[in-house]
Amino acid sequence: MKRRNTRLWPAYAALAGLSLCGSPVLSAQEQDKNNNPDKAPPQELPPTVVTATKTQTETGKTASSITVITRQEIEDKQFRMLPDALRSVPGLTLLNPGVTGNVATVLTRGTATKDTMLLIDGRPVPYNLAGSFNLETLALDNVERVEVLRGPAASLYGGRTMGGVINVITRSGRGLKKPETTTFFEAGSYGTFREGFSTLGAAGDLDWAFEASRTDIQGQRVNSGFEQSNLAGRIGYQIADGLRFDLDTRYYTAEVGVPGTRFANDRDDHLLTEFWSVSPRLVWDVNERWQQSLTYSHSQFRQVASGFTGFFQVNNRVTSHNDWLEYQSVVKVTDHWTLTGGAWLQDQNHTRFNDNTGVVDIDQNQTNWALYLQSQAEILPGLNLVTGGRFDAYSDFDDAFTWRAGLSYRVPVLRTLLHANYGTAYTPPTPQDITPVFFGNPFLVKPERSRGYEIGLEQPWFGNRLVLHATGFRNDIQDTYQYPPPAFVPQAVGEATTQGVESGLVWTPCNAFSLDFNHTWLEARDDTNNDRLVRRPSHSLSGGITLRPHRDVSVSLSAVYVIDREDFDPQTFAQRDVEDFLNVRLSASWRICRNFELYGRIENLLGEQYEEIPGFPALDTGAYVGARIRF
Repeated sequence: MKRRNTRLWPAYAALAGLSLCGSPVLSAQEQDKNNNPDKAPPQELPPTVVTATKTQTETGKTASSITVITRQEIEDKQFRMLPDALRSVPGLTLLNPGVTGNVATVLTRGTATKDTMLLIDGRPVPYNLAGSFNLETLALDNVERVEVLRGPAASLYGGRTMGGVINVITRSGRGLKKPETTTFFEAGSYGTFREGFSTLGAAGDLDWAFEASRTDIQGQRVNSGFEQSNLAGRIGYQIADGLRFDLDTRYYTAEVGVPGTRFANDRDDHLLTEFWSVSPRLVWDVNERWQQSLTYSHSQFRQVASGFTGFFQVNNRVTSHNDWLEYQSVVKVTDHWTLTGGAWLQDQNHTRFNDNTGVVDIDQNQTNWALYLQSQAEILPGLNLVTGGRFDAYSDFDDAFTWRAGLSYRVPVLRTLLHANYGTAYTPPTPQDITPVFFGNPFLVKPERSRGYEIGLEQPWFGNRLVLHATGFRNDIQDTYQYPPPAFVPQAVGEATTQGVESGLVWTPCNAFSLDFNHTWLEARDDTNNDRLVRRPSHSLSGGITLRPHRDVSVSLSAVYVIDREDFDPQTFAQRDVEDFLNVRLSASWRICRNFELYGRIENLLGEQYEEIPGFPALDTGAYVGARIRF
């Protein structure tokens, strides 16, 4: 019998009444222009995004479900790592094994982590052996915004997009009249120290954006420390009218303690990871209606596991290389019709040296090329049709053709936005799925496939100061499988269904107050065995309120509440109901003068003793303070 959280209704009241985590308020610079915060202009509508169509498109014309986490929200909520920001996105479930830097699970609309693609400035981040990616090491200090596309996206991005796409867009110095430089220092609970530096600006035809940061956390449990050094940079140069060159580089190294479950507390298990990438891009505006781009990216990832014991936890060294090349052409045929097409080539190699046996037990190389074409047309005023298709060929797996059709309509006068979307998607086997050392099947060549549907509406009121939204979705998945304990051997599920409703509101009556509330109902089932898929909660609530009593002071209270989920028991390995949990976060900042700001936050404000993954306790209440200097 599941023990229900007795604070269910108080939590609902707190989330609905305080409502936490919300929409961005105007920046301090914008408020300087408006000394009366009670008379705020209407919220800017509609914003533009790039992830849904690979071109700058108004959100309402994409026919897709997409959430944008802005720079203002990142600063107001003091999100430090990407998982912190993603927890409030409707339709997403984030799970962490309790230690900063350990691999985070991302479940988008009930799909697995390997079914969501991670991009940085439109460039795909290579996946690891299990098909996951190291988003838990991605700092947000120099990120402009994060766009989260929910729903099948294979017609543009290919495999591993049954759930959607997360695109992290970094800051740029392009167009700045004066360089901006920021440095910060932060200290807090569990021996936490963070410091960083960033600069961005432009001089003539040259622009730049560089950042460097360091994080040290001793941790709460034995062997739960985290150390990371991070460097990233972007350089842009306008070679000629209509011809631009960009170079994106990044590097990080991290050392993470791995104490295991609360029953283990292993003192010696460590992971040392290192990643670097370099990516040039050339953009050519042939004329006002035709733009071409060519992007190349090379990246390498290394991981050393040491101190591990046991049959399933061997000491090893993992290396992966990734080369990616994309040509894209965008043609504006008419003022109301745009065609986007391109070609994609990706080559990845994964190797693992087993220190226990002294042999290379994994050595895989996979190549994928693709062609895609998309049409965006405004058929009638306010009525938009987006269609597209993509063909992918793999060296090791079956080929795949995917397509998408989306329709959106902005109702005149009422300004109601209606949208519907259908798309097919797939996920090819991961290296872990086909590797005998993980008991995988080396002859597995058939990708998991899905058909995704959604239909929704958005209704603005009072000059866009209040916006209500609701979207129903469903994914029909075939040929899927799981890794149940204790052996973690892949077992075919066959067919699965994930369906639900994302709903919420955003209320910004004035510059001094912002509120939003999101609720996701999700049903995720293994249809073949008539059982629930683990780690997918039936209800996820998130919300937030941001107050700005003075133009230089902001206070934010946010919360995430997860209700009704099942997972594997860490001792018996049986599937069972697990505890609900509520995580509340309080943050505040004070801009003392133009160049100096103090800030602080409290995480897990209520001191909840919870486990996002059974057996891996989350951190207790933690308090953090810092200072930021801008010049």
